Amino acid sequence: MFYEFRCERHGYFQVRQNILATHKANCPQCGEEAQRVYASLEWIWADTLYREDGSRREDKDYAEVMHNG
Repeated sequence: MFYEFRCERHGYFQVRQNILATHKANCPQCGEEAQRVYASLEWIWADTLYREDGSRREDKDYAEVMHNG
């Protein structure tokens, strides 16, 4: 997975790390330890909740789920 970090001097960057890692990283430009940035759950799901024009999707926009039984 990719994780986002922020260096005080050089801004944001991403690092690919194992999900079980400690999620620490040094800035690729200066080598200083960077702070991990945590995204809100709303931001993570925003791509599936909203259409490309920014309007919110409705239930009818999704395929029906088939149930056995």
